[in-house]
Amino acid sequence: MKKRSLLFSGLMLASVTTVQASPYGFSDARSVAMGNASVATGNLTTAALSNPAMMSVNASDDSFAFLIPAIGVQAIDNGGMVDLLDDYQSIVDQYNAAAGNPGVQEALVTQLNNLLPQFNGTNVAALLSASTVLAYAGDGFSMAGFYHGSGQASLNINATAGSGTTLPTGTLNAYGYTTQEIGVSFSTKISVAGMDLAVGITPKTVQVDSIGYSANINIVDTGDVLSDATESDLGSFSTFDAGIALQLSDSLTLGLVAKNLLEETLVSGTETFVFDRNLRAGVAYHNEFLTLAADMDLIEVEGSKTTNPLLITETGSKMAALGIEFDLGDIVQLRAGYQTNMASGANDPDLFSAGVGLWLGFHLDAAVVVGEDSSLGAFVQTGFRF
Repeated sequence: MKKRSLLFSGLMLASVTTVQASPYGFSDARSVAMGNASVATGNLTTAALSNPAMMSVNASDDSFAFLIPAIGVQAIDNGGMVDLLDDYQSIVDQYNAAAGNPGVQEALVTQLNNLLPQFNGTNVAALLSASTVLAYAGDGFSMAGFYHGSGQASLNINATAGSGTTLPTGTLNAYGYTTQEIGVSFSTKISVAGMDLAVGITPKTVQVDSIGYSANINIVDTGDVLSDATESDLGSFSTFDAGIALQLSDSLTLGLVAKNLLEETLVSGTETFVFDRNLRAGVAYHNEFLTLAADMDLIEVEGSKTTNPLLITETGSKMAALGIEFDLGDIVQLRAGYQTNMASGANDPDLFSAGVGLWLGFHLDAAVVVGEDSSLGAFVQTGFRF
């Protein structure tokens, strides 16, 4: 099996699976490029996905905005599992080619046994996000309808050493779940002590599905993950997000958003999933040419509490993000960002991002994310405003 095959299958699996490792999530290319800082920077097109209050902090004269499905993927190979599996299956191929030569096969089994401990603590995580938004801004009232789907899958390996000419036994396990959100956001603003205070709320419904897969590591073809995986409906629930945005001046905005204010626990058989409340604050300075932004989670959200044995245990999440954007005449925007997980015991890689926005009669935005442990991600979106 080739490295590219596993990575591609992991990304495809992400389109139908997720684990709860990133409660705040990522939803648009501009935010991704700016380190996922979005609480005080969202515009009419994207605010419903980050902080609904920001729909009423709209610097342009646009009344309508349409975000054509924004698509993003990210893959993280923790500990080099992909390369290790390539090496392992290469030795298995040599073993099969040495049929009838027990001395050679026994030596190859020893090599495989020596390789197995290196799989401990390794995994591949793949994430996907897809969103679409239709928004309207009036003089004192703004609203938006949206769909947001997110997914994350984890793949890991469990194996037992072989003996003599008997190959080791082991499995490649894949597990995750997806969330699909449909909601409507509303916002307005009032004057408080001479400053504009915007408030917003987003009632939404969330559908959750899980998927699992397991196969022998000696012969696994990750192209079979989707076709052979088992899928189950975990259920749905209703909750809401709420946010505020305070404009201290024309150039300085403070934001605060709470997601999943009604927490939910879904149970299906032996599987238990907890959707915790998340609270994030942000600040942004902006002028005609420059935007500087910083976000931070105010509470630590625990990792997935599923009891499914195929799921890799996730650490908690408490993210901090920094972002910068240069605006060149409202035609080209250049962006960069950084984010890190400050949760206790977290070992997620720090992520660095960059991106560009173009106005071509329509918006075209793209972002890339790189990090330690072979993290790699990309996001692209387009949309209109008028």
